[in-house]
Amino acid sequence: MRLWRWRRNRLRRRSYLVEGWIILALGAIGFIGAPLGGAVAWDAVLDARSQQRAERRLTEAVLVQDATPVAKGSSRTRATARWAAPDGTTRTGRVPAGSHMERGERVSVWTGEDGAVVSAPLGQAAARFDAAVAALAVTVSVGFVVLAVHRLVRRHCERRRSAQWGRQWAQVAARWDRRNA
Repeated sequence: MRLWRWRRNRLRRRSYLVEGWIILALGAIGFIGAPLGGAVAWDAVLDARSQQRAERRLTEAVLVQDATPVAKGSSRTRATARWAAPDGTTRTGRVPAGSHMERGERVSVWTGEDGAVVSAPLGQAAARFDAAVAALAVTVSVGFVVLAVHRLVRRHCERRRSAQWGRQWAQVAARWDRRNA
């Protein structure tokens, strides 16, 4: 029964052969494309994270006003500060600061290439975790797409074969009824 779709047989329909080739192609895509897509996603995420680390710089900002806590008992708040952008211009804006900090104190902030305050870049472990999640998501997604296409192809082929069988049976049944009448 192995490889029955490709064997010569008078009862084999052309749709069996077409379906067999489509399933073979989908299998190749599933076994080769899914892991390859996962590897590409892994590399893309790690490259993006390393580019993010290269673009962001740790800068010293000087507070131009006292930091006031947002809520009583809160240790973190935002305060207005001034810092130098990578292009040499002076920037002013709200930065994260401790609630006890006063005007003139220095606070470390991360800035992007344009000098705007940004979040700290992800560490190597967090970047690897993101890459692993992306690779797994792409691999599983490709697998699901392959399975969905397989189901659709199979359903379409079965419907065509059933309709063809019904037409052929109607022709044969008419001849048999005449012989037996």
